[in-house]
Amino acid sequence: MYRRYDKAFREQTLKLVTEQGRDPTGVARDLGMPNSTLFKWLKAIGWTQPVDKNQPVPLPDDVVLLKARVLELQRQVKQLETDREILKKATAFFANQSK
Repeated sequence: MYRRYDKAFREQTLKLVTEQGRDPTGVARDLGMPNSTLFKWLKAIGWTQPVDKNQPVPLPDDVVLLKARVLELQRQVKQLETDREILKKATAFFANQSK
């Protein structure tokens, strides 16, 4: 029997692979869906499995997914800026303590 998946499920499933870098086979298994279905969805958005984890994953043309990716990257930038400020203050504090 052919199972239909709604758009929200499809988008979330694709994010697990494209944004979180999870293995498509594992994602399909964890969600109880056929590998072939997930790979078909990934192919439709132009995703190719990266050779190594340090390579960026090609972005989809879907505006919703792109917006979600931008928001996630903005959140990461803000967190990194906060971390950098904390480290600057800690460095200054310890530099003053050693004098």
